[in-house]
Amino acid sequence: MKLTPLALAIALSALPAYAQDEEGCPTDAEMVASMSLDELRQYEYSLQNPEMSFEEACKDATDKDEEEATGSRKHYCVKRVATYSSHNPETGEEEVANVTMYDYVSVPQSRTAWTHRVRVEFEAIQGNAMAGLIVAPDLYCGSCTEKQQFEPQTLSGPGIYEFSAALRFDTDDGKTSQNTQLVLTRFNVDQTPIQMVAPQLRCDTLSRSNTSGCRFTDYPTVFEVSLSNPDTDESAIHIQAAQSVLPGRPGYWHTDQNLRGTALTRTQNGTVRRANRRASGELCKSRFPGGAEAGLNCDEYPFAATNQGASLVPETSMSVKYIAGADNQDVGNRLGTLLCTEARVLEGEEFWVDITE
Repeated sequence: MKLTPLALAIALSALPAYAQDEEGCPTDAEMVASMSLDELRQYEYSLQNPEMSFEEACKDATDKDEEEATGSRKHYCVKRVATYSSHNPETGEEEVANVTMYDYVSVPQSRTAWTHRVRVEFEAIQGNAMAGLIVAPDLYCGSCTEKQQFEPQTLSGPGIYEFSAALRFDTDDGKTSQNTQLVLTRFNVDQTPIQMVAPQLRCDTLSRSNTSGCRFTDYPTVFEVSLSNPDTDESAIHIQAAQSVLPGRPGYWHTDQNLRGTALTRTQNGTVRRANRRASGELCKSRFPGGAEAGLNCDEYPFAATNQGASLVPETSMSVKYIAGADNQDVGNRLGTLLCTEARVLEGEEFWVDITE
């Protein structure tokens, strides 16, 4: 789906009251309706499947273990620093250079094809170790159905050198690994000073019917709900209160995984979601007799779209509250967009909820 600003406006005006498909995914019009103008612009741009620039993808990259690589569900960047030393038989001297390698990928919003990129920076320390140096990154992609290796380059001196390789993965639900090593050859001597392991990539057609996409599943999915946004503030207040009192602080997000609450998990089962909504509706009626005023909806937490919903857990593990219907529906559509399209969360996979200012 590629929407112009006019099409976005039409979608907004034609929006039905509230409906999701059997998987709990909002329609295209509902996704659009729940977005701010800035989000609409970003969404329209994302439909063109642009890659993140190197500066954006690798701005926070540090020379740490791959597990700490900077990234998100849609990108990662691993940085490595090493020293390269070469004996020059013509001069009899050791020539040395600093090598910095960035290994990074930005996957499209949709499609199961992507470009794996490498940037290598050489800085001379002693002599000119880069003169005549052949640089050939070696790429391994475990289950890729189409692979293109990096083309070697022969260097003339210090500088920044770019490499790219096209990869594809055709599957309904599969995972692949991408490993890269830097092979340097000079005077017929090979060295491999840097090796990298990328976060695991999963490609699927299952998070939302008739769509495909790949995501880095080592990165957590976090649903943000804003206290300062008048469209979502009532939901945010309710969720924040619920997370503070319910057993296990369900869905509570913290960057330190030891401080997080128990994860929520997505259910794509329409029967379960409907049962969750019925059960939460009954809870609202019993806890707030006469509270169902016009324009209000029963808001439940944990969400009906989770395996922690009202039909599956004790009443003491559920919070319900009547809030403005527009607020409730807006947050529901935003959650569906995140799970179905942005993060591509599958049945039973974990996510968290972060209440922001």
